[in-house]
Amino acid sequence: MRVQTQYLIERFPSVEIVACVGAVGSLVSDLSVGDVVVGTETVEHDYRLLFASRPQPRFPGHSPSIPALRRAAGRIHGFRVAFGVIASGDEDVVASERARAIRDQTGAVCVAWEGSGAARAALFNGISSLEIRGVTDAANKEAPQRFEVSLPIAMTNLAALLRTWLAPGRTGIRESAQ
Repeated sequence: MRVQTQYLIERFPSVEIVACVGAVGSLVSDLSVGDVVVGTETVEHDYRLLFASRPQPRFPGHSPSIPALRRAAGRIHGFRVAFGVIASGDEDVVASERARAIRDQTGAVCVAWEGSGAARAALFNGISSLEIRGVTDAANKEAPQRFEVSLPIAMTNLAALLRTWLAPGRTGIRESAQ
């Protein structure tokens, strides 16, 4: 995702924010299929150094957009919009034990692919990033089967939040980026 994000940033030099939007597995019991998570921070959970000890890379969510998304969430009904840390890595998390380990290690409420790559490219270019995800599963052994069934629900709800956030005349990305 980092290479693709870098390519897009180079093609659209006026970009002000990189948003990584997609599906996610829940790491906490109070998030259900169809809920949406706005990342206050993205943490790269599978970053491992063998010769040095450093904290995992963390990338803050675009701080002006988060309050605007909170306001948009207040106008949403039928699903929950949560705000919290999103764990990102190059790993399918399909075991409850691994999900718990990532939660304990990062403090994240959910786990997804590609967010840290997009955040790294944004940071490299001096651009803010934001991750917004729709919950498709509980990051457990049922995830592969639940994903296909749950994806339309999660993406419909995610789109509803984005439409509300970006609606003309509402407090959307343009206003929140100022």
